[in-house]
Amino acid sequence: MNIQQLNDTISKTLFDWNIPGAAVAVVQADEVFTQGYGVCNSDASNKVDADTIFAIGSTTKAFTSALIGMLVDEGKLHWDDLIVKHLPDFEVYDSWVTQNITVRDLLCHRLGLERAQRLYYHQGYTQRDLMHRMKYLKPVAGFRTQFQYANQQFGVAGLLIESVTGHSWGNFITSRLFQPLGMARSVSGYDRITDFANVASPHAVLDETYPTGVRFIGQPASIPWYKLSCEPAGSIHTSANDLARWLGVLTQNGKPLLQPATFNEITSPQIVMQDMLNSDLAPLYVLQPSTHFWAYGLGWWVMDYRGEKVLMHGGQMPGFNSVVAFFPERKMGLAVVVNVHQTLAHAALFYAISDILLDKQERDWSSEFQMVAQGYMTEVKNQADQFRLTRAPNLLPSNGLDSYTGTFSNDLFGEAAVTLEGASLKLTYGNTFATLEHFKADTFIAHWNLKGLQDDSIISFNADTKTMTIVNDRAEYIKIS
Repeated sequence: MNIQQLNDTISKTLFDWNIPGAAVAVVQADEVFTQGYGVCNSDASNKVDADTIFAIGSTTKAFTSALIGMLVDEGKLHWDDLIVKHLPDFEVYDSWVTQNITVRDLLCHRLGLERAQRLYYHQGYTQRDLMHRMKYLKPVAGFRTQFQYANQQFGVAGLLIESVTGHSWGNFITSRLFQPLGMARSVSGYDRITDFANVASPHAVLDETYPTGVRFIGQPASIPWYKLSCEPAGSIHTSANDLARWLGVLTQNGKPLLQPATFNEITSPQIVMQDMLNSDLAPLYVLQPSTHFWAYGLGWWVMDYRGEKVLMHGGQMPGFNSVVAFFPERKMGLAVVVNVHQTLAHAALFYAISDILLDKQERDWSSEFQMVAQGYMTEVKNQADQFRLTRAPNLLPSNGLDSYTGTFSNDLFGEAAVTLEGASLKLTYGNTFATLEHFKADTFIAHWNLKGLQDDSIISFNADTKTMTIVNDRAEYIKIS
């Protein structure tokens, strides 16, 4: 392992992308490298080290799949168990589909349901609340026909663990995974990091030149914590040193946590990914045409790179990004965590570090990903600018602003309240709120309080003010009071 090459490449990439703080773990056979870079908070000078805690978002999913695998090894669950066998109150849009969804279906995203991310910004829903709302998720693909990423399915996996063991997902992962592996600086959610010092702060680019969702390049600023706790799809907080211990398991065929056959099932392709340009892996797909297959296992993307099988998963939590990957036949793996919300630096480092380990270094991944990022930014900005040109503030609302106030309800998302504050309307959804800017007629633009995290929403009222549609979510709300 060439430590100097790793440090030089990582440092340059982080500089290129204006990353305040990052940490990296690399395992290759018996060699282990962990290192912190930059600062925990851009407003302070406390440096990141290999024990600094970061949120790792959806790379949590692989941990949840491993927990399920441990229960499979113990005979308490089977991959093809029906969900309703363990959770009788589980329900989706169709009764036949409800009765036939298995554990395997949950863990490889093949239910064909819409994603509905706004549910997670409510922050008032329990995991069981989220499960009960799944019956209102619209199908966007046939059951078991396509890969359709959605966090709710791993939330149900967490409830399965609770049903089978009598322990919450958070307590189970602590006692059965973190503690046995010596991951002493790993916790299941924000609520459990309060006793720790040396924690990285979340950051996002607040410059409004580009829409929130494509601010890949810019100067990040510190933002408030998004306090996600006990979420089996994405709430683990951990450090580089602890991730090295996790990589040790992954590069040793699941030992000591899992039986080889179980680990093989987790890391085998379960569904082929289609329409890559509209998937979360679009930037990787654009830059890596030589990859021959893209699939999803149980909590892992499965693909090939330079003729090698590689398992990989990215993760995003508001204010953070991460990637964990390993090459099973090479017994090597890597993990990268950064404290910026929207970036492709971690993806660039996935390829750059892999190339160093494979001794294949003919591409400048940081520059290539920046070109892709700038292309996305320009395209989406142009679309937003064109939409802005349709604004007609002189086309007044059909009614006085007070007529639009009230409580509105949607089966899937729940209740949202519209109030009049001074001369502006305010929309409140759970713990988030937005100021409504008049756009034209009965259409408003919602500017959410989670700056740098949530894109603006288009809000359209019927002229009689009895219905409200959040266009971005394709969700109609009915006024109930």
